[in-house]
Amino acid sequence: MKRRILCAIISAMIIASFTACGTQSETSTQTSVTETAANQTAATSDEVKDGEYDLSFSKRDADSSYDESAAAKITFTDTSAESSSGSAEVSGTTVTIKSEGTYIVSGSSKDGKIVVDADENAKVQVVFNGIDLTSSGSPFVVKSADKVFITLADGTENTVSDSESYSETVGETNIDAAIFSKEDLSINGSGKLTVNGNYKHGILSKDDLVLAGGTVSVKAASTGVEGKDSLKIKDTNLTVDAGSDAVRATNIEDTATKGFVYIQSGTLTLTSENDAVQASSLLRIDGGDVNITTGGGSDNGKTHAEENFGRGGRMDMFSSNSDSTDTDSAKGLKAADAIKLEGGSVNINSSDDALHSGNSLTVDGGELQVSSGDDGLHSDTTLTVNGGKINITKSYEGIESGEITVNDGTVIVKSSDDGFNAAGGNNGAERQGMFDSDSSKILTINGGYVYVDADGDGLDSNGVLKINGGTILVNGPSNDGNGALDSGTSCEVTGGIIIAIGSSGMAESLTANGQCSIMTDVDSQAAGTTVALTDSEGNILASITSTKQFNNVVASTPSVTKGESYKIIVGGTVDGADSYGFTNSGKISGGTTAAEFTMDSESYSNGGSRMGGGMGGGMHGGGMKPDDGNMDFKNQF
Repeated sequence: MKRRILCAIISAMIIASFTACGTQSETSTQTSVTETAANQTAATSDEVKDGEYDLSFSKRDADSSYDESAAAKITFTDTSAESSSGSAEVSGTTVTIKSEGTYIVSGSSKDGKIVVDADENAKVQVVFNGIDLTSSGSPFVVKSADKVFITLADGTENTVSDSESYSETVGETNIDAAIFSKEDLSINGSGKLTVNGNYKHGILSKDDLVLAGGTVSVKAASTGVEGKDSLKIKDTNLTVDAGSDAVRATNIEDTATKGFVYIQSGTLTLTSENDAVQASSLLRIDGGDVNITTGGGSDNGKTHAEENFGRGGRMDMFSSNSDSTDTDSAKGLKAADAIKLEGGSVNINSSDDALHSGNSLTVDGGELQVSSGDDGLHSDTTLTVNGGKINITKSYEGIESGEITVNDGTVIVKSSDDGFNAAGGNNGAERQGMFDSDSSKILTINGGYVYVDADGDGLDSNGVLKINGGTILVNGPSNDGNGALDSGTSCEVTGGIIIAIGSSGMAESLTANGQCSIMTDVDSQAAGTTVALTDSEGNILASITSTKQFNNVVASTPSVTKGESYKIIVGGTVDGADSYGFTNSGKISGGTTAAEFTMDSESYSNGGSRMGGGMGGGMHGGGMKPDDGNMDFKNQF
């Protein structure tokens, strides 16, 4: 017996020793409900980092489970409220939750209110189980807690509505939203929530805000959904109709780690008078289905008269004050520092820029559909396309930044001015004048499929224009004040396939650098005409179909070599061409030979007016066009 007891004691000691070694830090924290909840909140199911930005969702953010038998019950009527627990104090139709725990709320009231005023370490779960609360102030207020979770019970419909005017505060902070939280707030579940922000905002957290489930519909007089420090969204069907911005993060004091918006997944339908998605630091989209309309859509875009002077600084339109307005900005996606598109489907119809970054913009994947009343994609410093599909069906300038690089992907651009424009940033002091050039401005195409239909310059750089690879098709301008290609310092080709057509008045050739280049004038051709570069035997090397009148062709492909003869054939039928008239193989039947030549050197030029770099990105070079009668100094950020 003693031996068995001794063995049992030794075994227990060994097990305890291993347990202590493996979980000592966890064991010491599991002495209270509060500390256990803290561990659950800290544990993450989706660990995502972007530099110093923590984009992770905790396990509890998306955990909508609860123990109904152990939860406190709160029930509203028009004249009263009842609570099954003393930790939820009742005064008329106002219920104040004072302690950590789970509270299931149901019923309706014409002047009901839920207030969370718990210990600063408390985790509070409030389950909306079929509520309809209208309040003379804000119907849901978090004054104090560590974090509050609103869970939308399965199969329920819930509505909260504030008054059109009220004056409430938490300390010195104004309460100005139908759902207002001074602390971290997370919304999850599978039920439905309708939020009517009649005074100003719909859902607002002065800390971090997470939407991790449910069907949420917000209509707000001002901002729809805001998390000051951050806004993270996944697995949520979110609809916002906002009188100002739809969703945003506004912390401008600590932009190294805060002020970001992260969309991991979900379906978002955002309609706003001002910006749809605004971040004071990083804006990143990894997936989901995002549909955006701002300022009434692209048909409401401003009338342009080369408004390239006097643009304001990039931080001007970002404020940490939830009462701030953004009356001059109606952009689709806007970030003060960086926009990153990793995946998902984004459809934007905006009166202002569809995408606008104060620093960098990167497209790594996903699908982007854009109709813009101003720029399609704009970034002040750098803009990089590494993959994905971009289709800009309407814009003033399609893609604009100081440095633009296309490495891969599909990019389709329709613009009333320049298709691509490597020019100055948002600050007017950085933008060039009529004949200026700036070698720091660079447009580089290394790969991908690029199609441009521009009424201004097709590919424009105030500095360097370089084509190293890819397939590039340009339907350039029919007016002689612009060119299909336009550079300030140099315009060269080292690889890839390019065919660009347009007017001859400002046409610029490509400087051959290891790959032959061709530029030739042709008789004026009408819109809808096929154009093909062929070898002497009629084999197609590159082709395109015109969308407007043209009389100049620029082309380069790896198949063109010195000593061989080539033709430009117009008006024929091209076999196997894509929707833009492109193929680099097969034959053309019919048509007229508009030009025929032999490559005696790497470059052939017959016509046009400029050779590989010229007058500061064309006659306008990011500044004033020849036909400008007015200059608009309006801040456009």
